[in-house]
Amino acid sequence: MSGAIASPISTYLTDSVSEAKYATAASLANPQQSNLIDYFKAHAAGITTPAKLLSDYKALSVVLGAFGIGGLVNSTALVKDLLTQNPSSSGSVAYRIGNAKYLAFAHAMQSWSPAPFGTASGINAVVTAYQKNNFETAAGQQTAGMQQALYFTRMAPSITSLTQLQSDSSLMAVAVTGLGLPLTAFDNLTYDQQTTLMQQKLKISDLRKPSYVTHLAELYLVQQQLNSGGAKPSVAPGTVASLFSNSTGSGTGLLKIMQAAQQASSGTTSSLLGATSSSTNALLSLFA
Repeated sequence: MSGAIASPISTYLTDSVSEAKYATAASLANPQQSNLIDYFKAHAAGITTPAKLLSDYKALSVVLGAFGIGGLVNSTALVKDLLTQNPSSSGSVAYRIGNAKYLAFAHAMQSWSPAPFGTASGINAVVTAYQKNNFETAAGQQTAGMQQALYFTRMAPSITSLTQLQSDSSLMAVAVTGLGLPLTAFDNLTYDQQTTLMQQKLKISDLRKPSYVTHLAELYLVQQQLNSGGAKPSVAPGTVASLFSNSTGSGTGLLKIMQAAQQASSGTTSSLLGATSSSTNALLSLFA
């Protein structure tokens, strides 16, 4: 991770470009993480069934962490359902919950012939994703909004539909804020209203443009800094991020308008429902 004296925007730009390198270094410096990774690498080849994964707490911690759902490690019943039910079935837990991370995990764990961790590439994919999720979590603890900004930057290119985006509240928060929409007011809309508005404001194909994704993440990060009461990130005049600043003190900054809209809203949030695409991507493609 870049130096502590750097601004949030410059830190984000540095970390997003070199995330794999920083995540690996941070993991190696963390005894708990490095020990879990070593254990997983040593035992992964022997995990050939869902039951074996469920019975191995350390390995399960790494695998769930790779999908960003490490908090489920003690929720054995739920994890078992995600492992054993067809996520494309409308009756499955993953489908009914509609959480993108649950669905990604369930889809990746559907085929055990060969086992997901039966190859070096499969093992490395899990380890890399585990390291990145931990790195992003730590970054978010240091700087408000950094975890979501980095996660969005990493995952955005793999999003192929609006439904897929809507199933992940973290991705949606960055996208909505980056598009200049007050997040709280947006959450007060019905799901259909949200869908219509996003269809008008966002082209999914633009998420494959690195510069566009970076702009959305930067705008989200700027707002999070202001909302948290932290120092306002420095932004260059004329950039997209500058639209969110109010350096003149005139009160006309876009963020000020957005904050006013948020204060006027009731604060009630609607759920972001909808299942992700049912396509069963290979394990490697889940950790873009």
